[in-house]
Amino acid sequence: MHIRLFDGKNREHLLPFVYLRPVADVFMGALTFRDRWKRLLADTVSTETVDHLVVNEVSKPDRCVLAALIPTADFVEAVQSLTPNQKLVCEDMVLAYHGELASNDPTLASYQSISIDQSAFTWIKHSWDIFLCNANALRYDIPLLSKDRLSNSISNTNLTIGDGSIFIGTQVNMEGITLNTTDGPIFIDEGATIMEGSLLRGPLYVGKNSVIKMGTKVYSNCSIGPSVKVGGEINNVVFFGNSNKGHDGFLGNAVIGEWCNIGAGTDASNLKNDYGLVRVWDYGSGNFAKTDLQFCGLLMGDHSQCAIQTTFNTATVVGIGCNLFGHGFPRQFIPSFSRGGAQGFTENRLQKVLETAKAMKNRRGIDFTPIDRDRLEAIFQKTASYRN
Repeated sequence: MHIRLFDGKNREHLLPFVYLRPVADVFMGALTFRDRWKRLLADTVSTETVDHLVVNEVSKPDRCVLAALIPTADFVEAVQSLTPNQKLVCEDMVLAYHGELASNDPTLASYQSISIDQSAFTWIKHSWDIFLCNANALRYDIPLLSKDRLSNSISNTNLTIGDGSIFIGTQVNMEGITLNTTDGPIFIDEGATIMEGSLLRGPLYVGKNSVIKMGTKVYSNCSIGPSVKVGGEINNVVFFGNSNKGHDGFLGNAVIGEWCNIGAGTDASNLKNDYGLVRVWDYGSGNFAKTDLQFCGLLMGDHSQCAIQTTFNTATVVGIGCNLFGHGFPRQFIPSFSRGGAQGFTENRLQKVLETAKAMKNRRGIDFTPIDRDRLEAIFQKTASYRN
């Protein structure tokens, strides 16, 4: 089956994490939405997204599904059961349909509606939902990844607590650590290194070839994408791939995009001093949005870096291509391609961002492609109004 995942009308609310990727390629739990559907149902998965991210499709889709959903078994079955010219809806929102129309095609209005209850899926509506719903995603993805696979054994130098599942991939280097599954499972993917003295609590996913440095404290509901380095203390944090937080410092209730670097000793508040509910910058509304959240930390877009001992206020949103440094707390919304800190910002030159992005990729043996350059250039232009 060929599934097309469409971004949907809420795409803007998921910025800055979808500036450089379709919604289908957002990572949380242990998988992207694209890879999750590949494991569930599809032979191939394509996307319907904004123009600068479009990749030509090789075939026509059988089903089209709203990308930002974590489905239950009932939802997957409902998608599979759709017949031509049928659509799956919840409270007038189209979640899936059988056919090859674009999601904004007015012809969809004539499709037969099949209703499904909202309990059949988790909808990722806002950027902060990535960490907020990550525990559910982990409990969904880890059994999916573990299915029909055998775990490697755990060395007796390690201490295990709890009776939850632990999956250890091939070529994992892990000695002298503690794994606690009291609150959920732990999955450590192939090639990962967990250095001695680290304390890990589930639910937790550690991605392929990632490194957890010595003495790191990893609390529940964390997802560490592929080729990520983590140190210090983290709690309910989602790291997309190829980012570094290799030293001491705290992150909690946070999302860190791809190709980011967090300087040594950086701390990000995730709780206001008055214990009040937080407001978070929302690109979709162009303003700070009221939330029901008491805990919210750093939300940092791709290709952004901060210097040693940077401090962030509760619920700070950083765009892509930023270079942050200096003493004090910078403001809580930092536009893409900004350079500076609490003392003020200037524009981070596009050429410098491109050079840094190329250098980071080359260090990991990955080419910086013309597509990478074109996408960064496109977003530089699209975000200019935020910097003026």
